[in-house]
Amino acid sequence: MAVGVWGVGPIRQTTYFEAPRIRELFPQAKVSDGTVRVSDDETMAVITVAQGGADMLEVDDGTGNAPGTTDPMIGAVRVLGGPAQGPEGERIGLKWGDSHFDLSECDLGAERDRNTVFCARPGEGAVTYQFAVPGWDSEEIPPDSLLRKVGYVKAIIWTPPAAAGH
Repeated sequence: MAVGVWGVGPIRQTTYFEAPRIRELFPQAKVSDGTVRVSDDETMAVITVAQGGADMLEVDDGTGNAPGTTDPMIGAVRVLGGPAQGPEGERIGLKWGDSHFDLSECDLGAERDRNTVFCARPGEGAVTYQFAVPGWDSEEIPPDSLLRKVGYVKAIIWTPPAAAGH
């Protein structure tokens, strides 16, 4: 499943945040409504896509509706597993040293994403990469040497243009 500035697989910025619509796009997968805790006192609606018993996608609720309707639009889509590939061939599990990022392209995650690092390539703002850093527990960006030892791509995230401004 390809991930690019245009979307994730068959998901585009015009995709509605509705489980039946997502199910149409992934007929062989298990599609479910759910919630995730984003902080101690806040949750967010999501639609999950799983196949073969493994989570593949988490589709976040967007911040608005389709123009002239009450149909909710999608927000960010997290690719968590499966045969996904980023714009330059990046895959889930890719090691930091093989990703060709440097720390100037990265920010530290917060709340539910604490102790992870988010990176984006110049000109590729719609696609970001979440790196897990096992054993890291700090409010600072981990050193490159630690990322080289243990860092790997945990998720590839696509943010539709309408959601990127919020």
